[in-house]
Amino acid sequence: SLFPFTAIVGMDLARHSLIYHAIDRTLGGTVLMGHRGCAKSTMVRAFQEILRQDDSSEAPFVEVPLGASEERLLGSVDAARLVEQGEWKEHRGLLEQAHDGVLYVDEVNLLPDHLVDQTLDAAASGRYRLEREGLSREVEARFILVGTMNPEEGDLRPQLLDRFTHGIIIRDDYTSEERREIVRARMAFEDDPEGFRKEHEAALEELKDRIRNARVRLKSIKIHEEQRVSVSEHATSLGLEGVRAELGVLRTARCAAAWRGDDVVQEEDLEEAW
Repeated sequence: SLFPFTAIVGMDLARHSLIYHAIDRTLGGTVLMGHRGCAKSTMVRAFQEILRQDDSSEAPFVEVPLGASEERLLGSVDAARLVEQGEWKEHRGLLEQAHDGVLYVDEVNLLPDHLVDQTLDAAASGRYRLEREGLSREVEARFILVGTMNPEEGDLRPQLLDRFTHGIIIRDDYTSEERREIVRARMAFEDDPEGFRKEHEAALEELKDRIRNARVRLKSIKIHEEQRVSVSEHATSLGLEGVRAELGVLRTARCAAAWRGDDVVQEEDLEEAW
């Protein structure tokens, strides 16, 4: 059983990052950074449940195992059948399996750089090209990319980290009251998973409804011109290359406004987005 997303205590920025990706799946991915045992993976696995907006929409949740090969990630072709019979028999890769769902890379900092690069390329474009035995096919792969990592076990190259729209540092700075609530919830879930989940059914449905409403509102959210100017000037002052940062900030701020139920981006939305 999945730990309910609505039962997670604290970690507001990480929770909001995932919620905003549920509102706008094109945001560009998030990587959650924190020490071992800070519930990163629990939160990400719980996230898959809020993407299921009704009984008929089973959004796939695909995990990339540590040590995955390029063929496992992108897919492979039965070379013998291709040569002998001229038939393209494909074994679907993890990226294709994650289409319309979530691709989760735990310990993304330990995945070879070239595989992280290929995954980010597919996440950005919604497709990739599978080339085998001199033939190629374009594969659809639109997914929300979520990575987690423990910085103590190695860094992710800055050039790769910068390609995630959100980079969230999870700090273990809970109050004593929050710590008690975390322990209480964990023990209750372990003692009676189904009973605990039943207690959170209403809250989970309310969360799904709020996300659904935010999706409808999203494209009509207004961003003032002076806000666009401010974001561009700030990006310039930071010496950022390209406009990926500005796009990420404005799209995130728009999600934040939609989540609050507003029709206009406010300064608080931009502050959170940065």
